[in-house]
Amino acid sequence: TKLYITLGVCLAGRFEEEFIKMRMERLQAWMTRMCRHPVIAESEVFQQFLNFRDEKEWKTGKRKAEKDELVGVMIFSTMEPEAPDLDLIEIEQKCEAVGKFTRAMDDGVKELLTVGQEHWKRCTGPLPKEYQKIGKALQSLATVFSSSGYQGETDLNDAITEAGKTYEEIASLVAEQVITVQFQFKISVYLFSLKPILTLLIPFHFYISQGAIEKVKESDKLVATSKITPQDKQNMVKRVGTMSYALQAEMNHFHSNRIYDYNSVIRLYLEQQVQFYETIAEKLRQALGRFPVM
Repeated sequence: TKLYITLGVCLAGRFEEEFIKMRMERLQAWMTRMCRHPVIAESEVFQQFLNFRDEKEWKTGKRKAEKDELVGVMIFSTMEPEAPDLDLIEIEQKCEAVGKFTRAMDDGVKELLTVGQEHWKRCTGPLPKEYQKIGKALQSLATVFSSSGYQGETDLNDAITEAGKTYEEIASLVAEQVITVQFQFKISVYLFSLKPILTLLIPFHFYISQGAIEKVKESDKLVATSKITPQDKQNMVKRVGTMSYALQAEMNHFHSNRIYDYNSVIRLYLEQQVQFYETIAEKLRQALGRFPVM
């Protein structure tokens, strides 16, 4: 009973450590992403979050941030793009492209995670068993050959036996490999750091822009009924253009980070895969060396 209690405590402690480590990794990934952002990283409220020294300083900064009127769509009033005004068709096309890409990326990454999870299950279950079966079959064959009584086949039988043992070693390597798990973990941490961006930040820009575009489309009726002037409509188009530039700037930053992050994660995965299969290849070469060319 004491053994089971001790084992349970150890497992619980290990789970807690892994959970804390995972949360820490996610927090670090998110903070790294925010620190890379050219606007958020320089904002007063973010600097306050990073550098506050005591509760009093925290509360003072919090109250100041809560009184900030430049929140939501008001943030666009502070922007003055150093670029030509966009027409409504171009604005709408850019907005639709953002929505289409983010949805496609979400689907693509989910598929990668699903396939990776299935591969990991194979590596920890059926695949090692297949290598073990090959290993045992080779060793059984060597045993059968040894029963022939023929004196000239000892070297062959020993070589086949070693080949069988090699496959059993490969089975252990496959079962114990943490490469796929690490890849899954890195991707999941990366996705967690992306989630607020894909589900909050970009949709905020996207849906606000979409709503503004619809308002501009309705403005022709308002001009026709003299509820607004043609100049008012032109000002609306200009403001929507500003929002479009803001969305495009956000997406440009997002893409640059995406390229860096995916390059790093997949490169690490491939490096580990190369090392893993080179280990297997070396074991197979050693087994092969026991079979002379005849």
